[in-house]
Amino acid sequence: MTITRMLMFTAAVALFTAPARAGELYVVSWNVENLFDTVDDPEVDGDEEFTPTAAKKYTEERYKTHLKNLARVLTKMNDGKGPDVLGLCEIENRAVLKDLVKELAPLGRDYRIVHKDSPSDRGIDCAVLYDAKQVKAVFEGFHFVDADKTRDIVEVEFDKDGKRFTVFMNHWPSRGNVPAQRATAAKTLRKRLDALLKLDPAADFIVMGDLNDTPADESVKTHLRAGSSSTGLTDGQLYDTVWPLVNAGKGTYVFDNKWEAIDHIIVSPGLLDDANFRWKADSTEAVAFDFQLFTPANSKMIPRPNRLYTGNTFHDSGVSDHLPLACVLKY
Repeated sequence: MTITRMLMFTAAVALFTAPARAGELYVVSWNVENLFDTVDDPEVDGDEEFTPTAAKKYTEERYKTHLKNLARVLTKMNDGKGPDVLGLCEIENRAVLKDLVKELAPLGRDYRIVHKDSPSDRGIDCAVLYDAKQVKAVFEGFHFVDADKTRDIVEVEFDKDGKRFTVFMNHWPSRGNVPAQRATAAKTLRKRLDALLKLDPAADFIVMGDLNDTPADESVKTHLRAGSSSTGLTDGQLYDTVWPLVNAGKGTYVFDNKWEAIDHIIVSPGLLDDANFRWKADSTEAVAFDFQLFTPANSKMIPRPNRLYTGNTFHDSGVSDHLPLACVLKY
């Protein structure tokens, strides 16, 4: 064997036997504040508010402004690479998701959509977008929540190089509803999680979305069984990764001039071990670029998310009344 052929053979063997390199997935959850189109759906009673002739004067121009402002945030995330997996709340239908994907074209991603119209009387749903270049969706499910026409919970199981993890995207009943309705959402989800954990106690899954309750509220702490510790989890307990934000006085939403953590990224025990996927410690963060925040003229009021509408007043620079919540999964 010549020296040249020997070197080529050695390089080929080294390439074949090299261990797989570790990687990361950037996962985002965001309530995007009423991403509606401008068309009145005759089968939905609550979407007329977002039409050109309603008090909000929600025109095609305003709709496009909303899309562009959302895309401005998403394309700056993850050092300009955008999300690998994106869970969304308050989207009206598949059409607005397709329009958002078009706005994200500069990222060079291959975003696919997981969505189904839900029973919401406002006509809003949850959805998941994912980059098919990064992960493959191997299962899609939609879980009905029997709590006064609220949104379905979206479940997507992903495969990455033979490793699996599941995302549950939620938008529980608002605080205008009684706490029992959010408890119903928590119990509905917990039933599905228990089924997964029975099959595999080390199952990797993320629960995320706008739960309309804080980590200390009964729906999250008691019914969903998500706590403040990432160690010593037993009997299917979960870890709510937003607790450090709460302890630091931070959050994703401002109510009564205070930050609140009603958006969550909750991980299974399996995402805290070293097998398959792992939640990167301390990676959960509220994404807040300067243009996402509005500072009121009243010095007693704290800066807050730059929302699209205040009542019927439209804001050209408005993005959403919630900040996105992001985390990193290592594999």
